[in-house]
Amino acid sequence: MADFVFYQQFPNPEVAAPLLQLLRQHEVPFEISFDKPSFDPSFAHNETSTHFVVKLQPADFETARRLEEAENQQLISQVDPEHYLFTFTDAELADVLLKPDEWNSFDVTLARQILQDRGTVISPEAARLLRQQRTADLARPEPSQKAWILWGYASALLGGLFAFFIGWHLYTHRKLLPDGRKVHAFTAPDRLHGLRIMVLGAVMLLVVVCVRIYWEG
Repeated sequence: MADFVFYQQFPNPEVAAPLLQLLRQHEVPFEISFDKPSFDPSFAHNETSTHFVVKLQPADFETARRLEEAENQQLISQVDPEHYLFTFTDAELADVLLKPDEWNSFDVTLARQILQDRGTVISPEAARLLRQQRTADLARPEPSQKAWILWGYASALLGGLFAFFIGWHLYTHRKLLPDGRKVHAFTAPDRLHGLRIMVLGAVMLLVVVCVRIYWEG
């Protein structure tokens, strides 16, 4: 049996309830979990960084999308005329389609329908290509983390344990893409700096501990 992989994430289980009900109704197997970054460099206790994740088997992705699309098409006929998407410009609606991971599936379907009503038809194939482009954009590494690198080296030279965690974050951190893949979040040079900071931080921490033991012995 294929492994379950990331399909969608939500801020809480309540928001995910309609999707879970749809999956149960059509007997699409799924798994759920809470996902939180393993390390927050700011050490801030941020509850908003925790997401409720729905996982599917890869073979069921298209089935789930079709089910959501069909459900959304039925809901569109009942949509409130005051829905905020009706105030969006064509460019803003196109941005919704370009970044579907930032919106719920109903908003994506409604945005496409509004564009169609305004004379701009977005075919399913075009929507698929937009999703692929978005995934490719998100897969690009983050800009160089110069500030964190400098801070990491400075902390390492001072024998701070914090340096080890900065280095570990730079070296190992991955980001989750809409298609369920995980890719390194930082460039190869930044990851190399992260490894060096980890090693230097660990060595300097050991030196500090040994010196303290020696002077206190």
